[in-house]
Amino acid sequence: MSFNIRSIREISTDPTTKFISHLAKRISDFQNASQQEDLENKEDIYSAGQDVESFVGFHSDLTSTKVFDFETEYYPPTEPDGDKLRIWLRGTNIGNDLKDWSGEDIETEIHGEPSLIDGTPFDLGIHTGGVKSTALRCNVPDTPHESQDYFTITHTNRSRASEGLATGISFFIRFRALSLAQDGGEEATLYEKFDNTGITDGVQIRLSTGGRVKFHVKNTNVEYNMQTAAGTIVTDTVYDLWCTYAKSGNVQHIYVNNVDKSLSASDSPDWHADTTNYDATVFSIGAGTAAGSLYGDLYDFRMYREQVVSAAQVGYMYTNKWTIANIPFGQVMVSDYWATYDPSTPGESFTGTSYTSMSYTTP
Repeated sequence: MSFNIRSIREISTDPTTKFISHLAKRISDFQNASQQEDLENKEDIYSAGQDVESFVGFHSDLTSTKVFDFETEYYPPTEPDGDKLRIWLRGTNIGNDLKDWSGEDIETEIHGEPSLIDGTPFDLGIHTGGVKSTALRCNVPDTPHESQDYFTITHTNRSRASEGLATGISFFIRFRALSLAQDGGEEATLYEKFDNTGITDGVQIRLSTGGRVKFHVKNTNVEYNMQTAAGTIVTDTVYDLWCTYAKSGNVQHIYVNNVDKSLSASDSPDWHADTTNYDATVFSIGAGTAAGSLYGDLYDFRMYREQVVSAAQVGYMYTNKWTIANIPFGQVMVSDYWATYDPSTPGESFTGTSYTSMSYTTP
């Protein structure tokens, strides 16, 4: 749907109004001409402005509804907790920035032009009609923004990847890869960040062309590089991926759809070229290296710092889709999620049975 924004308010056909509009235009033209004559370089009057093109997009096919039965019990999730969960991104909007749902309000910039899409078949358990979820589709082939769609998370002391860890760290990524091909000679990258110019601390999560998940941790200038022992990821499938690192014993785990995968040693990764830029990057390698982009969909990205998520908590998230708390599917309390109630629909208390003598019997 498109229209000329100038047509929102048309000029009145009233003769007096038309005369005033014409007179205002003549005065404006005279004033501009007078100012232009006073300039040494008459081109200056044109260089003071910039022509901007913009548009408003309507996603009318991404609507959904929820019917509350007033019987289901809802329970509050663990996240956001104001402590361990440092970053939480969701594929729910386009524009310039992604909201950080963790409460940290860490700035995340959208690069390129990802598309907001229906995330079917993935179901968040909070809809009874319409789309079940949404995602951001990135790096569609043969488009102007191929290999240019990614997200950067501004570096802060609380968003560091591995520097200064005492306990450990956990990463959660819900995604769908539509290709496992390399980009610019680098493997598809789900996440990349280092914390200092010397790159003594950093984390990288990649996908091999054969579908292995690679989890690279660099801590105090020592590398720990592991990968799934066999191909795990196939295209056009939504995955819940957890990568955890425990500082004690330098233990790594990779969970794919609630399965703790067998791991083997992996190669050492390349890091982004601009060693002065500590921002994290999702769906690309990062600053100074235009490579490693992933053609696929981003649903959810989270980082839990100083928390090594357990296998049980991985299972809880896989079940309820929202939280590492033990809550059944469809019963997670979502803040500010609501629906209207139609009082014209009779409830159970207005059935024929409720008007029998039995319904008025007191104990």
